[in-house]
Amino acid sequence: MLATDEELKELIVKRLGLVDEAEFEKIRVVATRLRLPVDRALAERGVIPMTFLLKELAQDWDVSFIDLQVGDVHPDALRVFSEEYARARLVIPIEKKDRELRLAMQNPRDKKAIAEIEQMTGLKVVPFLAPEMSIRRAHLLYRGNILELLERSAAEAAGPATRAAGGDRSAADLLSRILEYSVVARASDIHIEPYEVETLVRCRIDGVLKEVLSVAPTAHASLVARVKILASMRIDERRVPQDGRLELDLSGLRMDIRVSSIPTARGEKLVLRLLAKEAAFVDLEELGLASSDFDTLRANLLRPFGMILVTGPTGSGKSTSLYGMLTRLGIERQHALNISTIEDPIEYTMPRVSQMAVNVAAGLEFADGLRALLRQDPDVIMVGEIRDKETADIGVRAALVGRLFLSTLHTNDSTGAVARLLDMGIEPFLLASTLVMVLAQRLVRRICMACRESFDGDITRVAAVRARPDFERTLGVLRSEGVLGVADDLSGGVRLFRGRGCPQCAGSGYRGRVGIFEVFQIDDDIRKMIMERRDGAIIREAAIAAGMKTMFQDGLAKALLGDTTLEEVFRVAL
Repeated sequence: MLATDEELKELIVKRLGLVDEAEFEKIRVVATRLRLPVDRALAERGVIPMTFLLKELAQDWDVSFIDLQVGDVHPDALRVFSEEYARARLVIPIEKKDRELRLAMQNPRDKKAIAEIEQMTGLKVVPFLAPEMSIRRAHLLYRGNILELLERSAAEAAGPATRAAGGDRSAADLLSRILEYSVVARASDIHIEPYEVETLVRCRIDGVLKEVLSVAPTAHASLVARVKILASMRIDERRVPQDGRLELDLSGLRMDIRVSSIPTARGEKLVLRLLAKEAAFVDLEELGLASSDFDTLRANLLRPFGMILVTGPTGSGKSTSLYGMLTRLGIERQHALNISTIEDPIEYTMPRVSQMAVNVAAGLEFADGLRALLRQDPDVIMVGEIRDKETADIGVRAALVGRLFLSTLHTNDSTGAVARLLDMGIEPFLLASTLVMVLAQRLVRRICMACRESFDGDITRVAAVRARPDFERTLGVLRSEGVLGVADDLSGGVRLFRGRGCPQCAGSGYRGRVGIFEVFQIDDDIRKMIMERRDGAIIREAAIAAGMKTMFQDGLAKALLGDTTLEEVFRVAL
């Protein structure tokens, strides 16, 4: 256990006021019955996100918290003790400097373990509190240079001896190495793409595809067959697309992997989506919303009914935002709500939320599941995506009769959701009565904090900002939020930020991602325009005139504050 029951009670009940004493005691009894630590029971029941809890505990214990990334671990530090010892104690050495050893620990107050490591290494230990799953992920680094091992496995899988033996063993080893590398690099997707002279393996890391490996085409068939067997897909069917799913356990680190295959001219292409079975819930404040946008979102979430939509392309973080909203709803209402979801698929299980997965083969689509949920006495309904008129119509009517309805929609911006729903056939009077807010978002890469530096901004990029037709309005937004001074108009020397490149970001200058947002609040004027079926451009202009900050303006503010680069903002925002 990370903390004693009394410490948790002091933090959760008295200091943060998330639950009362009676509810805390009830959770403690349940934890004892299920043989769970109380801190985990609090996270499982949605009382407090685990990462937030760890940060608060680290502050109380006067130690540093580290959201451990693989780049934080210096390879030479791993030599101070063995992998077996690190796994047994659930620790990972981060850096050895002078006579000190920075050590990530699940329990940084374990004085016995610290004394033992100091005696064994002859170094003074500086403990850090880190999440258990991030420590287990870092344990994979003990296997050596994973990229070198991956390249060696690829050569073996394409060798003549392997082909003669059928390639099963080498294909299994190559797949294991690809998955290990992807987990260590925190990739979200793996692409296995066949071409005439090679099979290309690419990973999507921080939203950008990175070429990882080139494999001889002779190894492609056995590699694909290995994936399809594990994912319960038909290996004898290569002419039609297939979907599958598998579970992965890498020395205690559990992953869900969704597999999609399509036939191409050179063979089957596979895409594997990696979903870590660890706490994925973030509080709304961690999404990257500006304070004014956060207040608007929170106020609308606390409405008893209405429809809130999140829009953006695939991979823009819509699901994370929805999970954050549901987590905050449960905490704010002390879980006195019936929250139900229908998703395709369920990406992460959530505490105190009834989650249902779409099953097309069994005849369960979004619309069917939504009808069933309406008979389950729901307070809040979340639908993974509005794909058709039927789902949209049922969702609108659910919001109309006293439910809070959350979902996603594929549109280029927030105001485009109105035109999209009207095109689907939703009656204007129903939409105007139910839609309360639309959150549009994109993800940009965050500058690596370890190597961030300021520099004189690129004149071409700054000129492109100044040439925008909404430049004067953008200046007003930046000044009102304190990003620019009253007299600053970006005409002089502009100081921007970038990452030089370092071991922690693998030389890219970026590490992690942050959201840029556009919050479209539906007011009486907008409702009137919806009723009149006004053009989307007119509605957007009215929303901006009423004070809506665009995604580009939000991204520009983050670039000027040093969270991301101007290039990233131009890459994803209009």
